[in-house]
Amino acid sequence: MEKKSRYNLLIVLAACVGSFLYGNAISIFATVLGKAQFFTYMGLDVVGPGADFANSMISVWNCMLYVGAVIGGISYSFISNRFGRKTPMVVGCVFSFIGSALQAGCVNIAMCAVSRVIVGVGIGMLLPAIPLYQAEVAPPHSRGLLVGLHGAALGFGNMFAQFMGCAFFYSGGQVAWRGPLAIQCLWPAILFGLTLIMPESPRWLYANGHEERALTTLIKLHKDKNDPSDTFARHEFSIIKAQTDLDMEKGMMTTWQALKVPSIRKRFMLGFLAMMGTQCSGLLVLLTYSPTIYAGLGFSPFMTNIMAAIWSSFNGFGNLGGAIIADRVGRRRQLMGGYIGVLVCLIGATVLTKLYAGTESAGSRAAVFFIFGIIVVYTMGIEAASFVFTSEIFPTQLRAQGVAFGMQGLFLSSILWTAVAAPAFKNIGWRFYIVFIATDLMMILAVFFLFPETKGYTLEQLSTVFGDEVVGDDVDERPAEGGTEKMGAGEKEDLTHIEYDVAHST
Repeated sequence: MEKKSRYNLLIVLAACVGSFLYGNAISIFATVLGKAQFFTYMGLDVVGPGADFANSMISVWNCMLYVGAVIGGISYSFISNRFGRKTPMVVGCVFSFIGSALQAGCVNIAMCAVSRVIVGVGIGMLLPAIPLYQAEVAPPHSRGLLVGLHGAALGFGNMFAQFMGCAFFYSGGQVAWRGPLAIQCLWPAILFGLTLIMPESPRWLYANGHEERALTTLIKLHKDKNDPSDTFARHEFSIIKAQTDLDMEKGMMTTWQALKVPSIRKRFMLGFLAMMGTQCSGLLVLLTYSPTIYAGLGFSPFMTNIMAAIWSSFNGFGNLGGAIIADRVGRRRQLMGGYIGVLVCLIGATVLTKLYAGTESAGSRAAVFFIFGIIVVYTMGIEAASFVFTSEIFPTQLRAQGVAFGMQGLFLSSILWTAVAAPAFKNIGWRFYIVFIATDLMMILAVFFLFPETKGYTLEQLSTVFGDEVVGDDVDERPAEGGTEKMGAGEKEDLTHIEYDVAHST
């Protein structure tokens, strides 16, 4: 009987501090951009003749975070494969701490930009590191929940950042914006300490010749008093061992060699598309430019901070809901529902913003309703499921490269949207939402025609979804291509109880 041990859950939650750190880092600067004291200190005029330059610098600062993230993400796979899954977390903490401290103490425009790049390098390593680590320590029947907690913690990091912005709103002088930035240093320090007691991934251990440590770690992760002989842990280890050995027999491939294999190439494409799609929903723009959006709907500066904080609260709780349902509805159905829901809300927000922007009418409040609706359906249907899907579809030898490549989809699209958002809001206003309607529709079609269902498999047996050779001869056969199959209520839907005919090698 598969169960989540308390220790397994605690380890996953410890890793979630890195998720919280990421969510806080991408959100905290939005609260700074709502503080007049910051622009005064930096010598920027947001309403006068220098407004265009100020908008350009806002775009630069926002982009620099993701430029650094691209660098961190590229570095992740090498560090993870060579030194273990925990090491990128440690390196990410160091960069995040240094960058956050410099950001809180910045004295000019250039220093602010450089500090954003350094923070970006740190979170660029953490974003792939956390869900991959969680996927490799989680039991298959609850992997959706445990990896989905990454999205939930990320959302709560967003929420914390926004409420810190409110808490410091009426603080005098530079404290109003330096205070929230300084508090950001706390999270990498906490995660750094936790990495000292977190176990290494058992899959990385076995793949790198530490067989005994891998089995010991897996037994500790899945310890169950009702299973004194550790049957489940040993069974999962036998699958890990057999599939890894099978893959090793084929020979180690470089990433470029692997991409010549159609099934591997498809996984890289889907991972990139899944993470790029999270930003095609428009959520990052709504988060980063919330002061601009709510001000355009007629809210006062303080109320824009309050609205952003309330909105971000749905981020954490919505992702938690998304994590809870991930193992029940499946990744594909969850993503489809999320993108369709976001499309409906985007259309509503676009129409009402066009008609009522700048007024204090019921119409502008209705636009806010749809903006809040976007965060609810996005977190319940898209964010948690995307992280889960991307972290689980790659074989062990290519998982770090695959997840890191997938996260580049998120980082690169983030650079694009944050770069164009400020001038877009200034020049075309509500019409900018139409772009996201189009990209969201694109993702609906992509998920429907390209994404397979992945819930319930062990990470090793999941290769069967893509038509690759797997250990055992009684694995449920599902089409390798397409992923558009319609499964009935009684048609092998619950893969949790699949029995794998793999001999125990321990």
